[in-house]
Amino acid sequence: MKVPFFRLKLTQSEARAVQKVVRSGWLTTGPAVAEFETGLARLVGARHAVALSSGSAGLHLTLAALGIGPGDEVITTPFTMAATLEAILYCGATPILADIDPVTLNIDPAAVAKKVGRRTRAILTVDIAGQPCDYRALKRLAREHRLYLIDDAAHALGARYRGRSIGAVADATIFSFYSTKNITTGEGGAVVTPKKALADRIRHLSLHGMTSSGWKRHHGGSWRYDITELGHKYNMSDLNAGLGLGQLERFEAMQECRRRLAARYREKLAGFGEYIELPADDDRVRSAWHLFIVKLQSDRWRVDRDRLIDELEKRGVGCGVHFIPVYHFSLFKKLLKCRASDFPTCEAAFRRVITLPFYHDLTYREIDYVAAVFGRLIKQFGK
Repeated sequence: MKVPFFRLKLTQSEARAVQKVVRSGWLTTGPAVAEFETGLARLVGARHAVALSSGSAGLHLTLAALGIGPGDEVITTPFTMAATLEAILYCGATPILADIDPVTLNIDPAAVAKKVGRRTRAILTVDIAGQPCDYRALKRLAREHRLYLIDDAAHALGARYRGRSIGAVADATIFSFYSTKNITTGEGGAVVTPKKALADRIRHLSLHGMTSSGWKRHHGGSWRYDITELGHKYNMSDLNAGLGLGQLERFEAMQECRRRLAARYREKLAGFGEYIELPADDDRVRSAWHLFIVKLQSDRWRVDRDRLIDELEKRGVGCGVHFIPVYHFSLFKKLLKCRASDFPTCEAAFRRVITLPFYHDLTYREIDYVAAVFGRLIKQFGK
């Protein structure tokens, strides 16, 4: 059997929504984007949502709209996609890395506390695999030091922390709707926030700093507009939003599938506890289950993580690694002057993690096959 690492299945719901946009004759930012923003804000319990061309754009514009720039520092995690750090660098600010929690793989509040300095302006969290960070501790730090708390929730649409939706916890929350995410717009992202002024500024910066959008100018508004500051081309199109609207219709059903599939993985891998550590299980949070990441119990294997991935893939099981820590990349080594030894927990986790196939239409039969392959590998390579 072959179980791909990722598989995208779209339905007539998405097709109808995109066709509606095509028939409207208006493809760029317009009524479908506005409708998608409203639906997203309602879903996560946010007051304001701004749809954008990517989650990366959302990170960049959020920092820029908050006035973070040269001379400022933003504390974040080394266990993330490069976009998290790139957004800080785009603004001319300095990323300060704090080590992670060994169980959740999220940023460790105790490590954050040690990195706060007089130039710190914000804490930028990442909810790895859809598992929320320890926001009680992080919000306490943010209040104590008067810092912005920004959540890179690219993995976390649908997650909850102590009963509150991710999207209603931080000063600003950024979602990604890339093809592999829990909902997709093809390419796209959004910022949600309780702060109207922040949302308005992000929206303004997302389209060249113009005072009027194309939709407003061509549908009853004046042709005149001004450009009041240097902006960017980060707006979402109605075509992308149409796809997103079709996905929003199915979101709860898709999330329920993810929860059932995660439970199936737990059931089938539970007997391998000597060899595999399963994802964190915390009653205070609800994971969005974007990814299913296991950690090898390294001392119980005669081969390393990379060899095991090779063996899984030889047997038809597609795997990933989330994440290669950013300090392994040449760019960040040069810019940040940091080493793996500075982040012992992150480095140890990196050498143990394997991301297994996980998406809403994965089947029980495929999960059972992945578990059976692990069983065979344990017999072959386990101690």
